Amino acid sequence: MNDPSDLRRRLARRVAEAHAPLSPWLGLVSGSTVEDAADARSDVDMSLLFETLPPEEALRRACAGAGGEPWHWQVGAFDGSGAVVAFRLEGIETQIAYGSRANFEAELDQVLLRHDPDTPLHKLCEGVAKAEPLAGHAALAAAQVRVRDFPEALGRAMAAHWLGQLTPWRAIAQIVHRDALVWSRELQVQVAHRLLGALAGLNGCYFTTFQFKRMGRFVDGMACKPPAFTARLEAALMTPPDIGFAALHTLEAEVTALVAARWPDLDLSAVRQRHAAFAPPPG
Repeated sequence: MNDPSDLRRRLARRVAEAHAPLSPWLGLVSGSTVEDAADARSDVDMSLLFETLPPEEALRRACAGAGGEPWHWQVGAFDGSGAVVAFRLEGIETQIAYGSRANFEAELDQVLLRHDPDTPLHKLCEGVAKAEPLAGHAALAAAQVRVRDFPEALGRAMAAHWLGQLTPWRAIAQIVHRDALVWSRELQVQVAHRLLGALAGLNGCYFTTFQFKRMGRFVDGMACKPPAFTARLEAALMTPPDIGFAALHTLEAEVTALVAARWPDLDLSAVRQRHAAFAPPPG
């Protein structure tokens, strides 16, 4: 029986080979496949980039030539900006991000040069860093050199941005005693995202709330974090709201202290002021 990750590598290579006549500038496979973490439910996640994006019909024929079923969804346009498509291949969901070289390089620049702290393009950078080549090996190697050199200024911008999304502790102190379970959980998830984003910047990790998963593995790769962070965060999201908010309140203080130790000149006064507006229940 095929290992799920190896099977998806094989399918990605087959799809890339079917596109070879279209001369892709760069092809890569990413996601759980390259982390050897794929299972029976995992997709094939791959990207094919071109100097000039081929016509849509040519791309459809290439997928069919690899044995794929007709595309069952697509997002984006084939006008040069790129699109993502999905189809079944040997019963496995296969997703291809099509794009141009110029757009790909501009997206990397948005994160690496302009230090955008909050964009789904962080997922692109993380994916490129771990990707395996399907075409254009030298192009991928050059891109990986870029994304693996995580800018210090980006980390600082991320910490400032995520902690700067101030938690409404004064309001929380009111709703925690009311019938507001769904609202409470919504706010708790937002706090969790802020803490993860700030820690990601502190540890030089790309982060986006878009389709965020595998939190345990993500946090395990961080050297600087509060003790037992994953277990404490998960517990905070599963306990009654008053207990959960108290735990998150403590975690926010610890993350803020770590960020302040790393960047002493970063103005965190507003974070601390909001933080003081909540008094955790005794216990």
